[in-house]
Amino acid sequence: MDRQELKSKITKAVTIALPILLVAILAMLIVVALNMNKDNNSVPVFNDNGVSTSSTTTSTTPKTDGGGNTPENPDDNNEPNDDPEPNEPVEDPSSKGLSFVSNGDGTCALDGIGDCNDTFIIVPMESPDGDIVVEISDNAFKNCSSIKGIEFSDSIKRIGAYAFYGSTIREVAIPSTVKEIGNYAFAGCKYLTKIEVDASNSKFSSLSGVLYSKDGSVLITYPAGKSDNFVNISRDVTEIANMAFYKCSSIKKVNYHGTSASWQYVEIGAGNDVIEDAIIYCAGDSGK
Repeated sequence: MDRQELKSKITKAVTIALPILLVAILAMLIVVALNMNKDNNSVPVFNDNGVSTSSTTTSTTPKTDGGGNTPENPDDNNEPNDDPEPNEPVEDPSSKGLSFVSNGDGTCALDGIGDCNDTFIIVPMESPDGDIVVEISDNAFKNCSSIKGIEFSDSIKRIGAYAFYGSTIREVAIPSTVKEIGNYAFAGCKYLTKIEVDASNSKFSSLSGVLYSKDGSVLITYPAGKSDNFVNISRDVTEIANMAFYKCSSIKKVNYHGTSASWQYVEIGAGNDVIEDAIIYCAGDSGK
């Protein structure tokens, strides 16, 4: 083989091998760049000559701990926290501005509306002076034209005479703690339609919104705001309290569940003219 032929073969071999070599170098550079990208998210960029002009981007992949868990970053949690502060005071819903009279023994009586503008009164457990509120005074809300309802606290033991007489109260719920209700406490309330009593009260009860003694023998107050033109009276009733039906002008008929003979022994107190004038129907007589 002469020199010219040998040179020709070498040139031909180099021409074939050079592109392969360049491809191999380029592949190596890509592998290196990919390995670097695992650590810093570097993105390899090559120009027309195969030279890297890599630009680095910031990783958005959260770092994990050794167990593969992503630690929480409290600064990234933008959800609102509705939990109250540990020492955040709870607002007292009871009515403000009411009038109280101290009993001098750490207890007091709610004495009247005072400067309170609420139409629905929420009686507090304590007065502003720290006395426990145990009673509603006599005449406390007598003829009060602004009151529509009241919520008694569980500290109330007594509701005084004439406490709500002639007021505009609509409904009453008496708690189990009340042991005494004074005369005419709810008489003459022309808007009063219902008196409810807690079932565990040991002194009073209610039936169809009417106030009775616990054993049902004394009908204490029939709400003057009830629109029925008749009243049902159990044969267990032996007494109708004074002014129990005061201003109950809608009543025209009494359905008594006993006999006419036993009705004669029912004691009807003063101020119950509407019962005296009503038609008395004695259901017990129908069995004769």
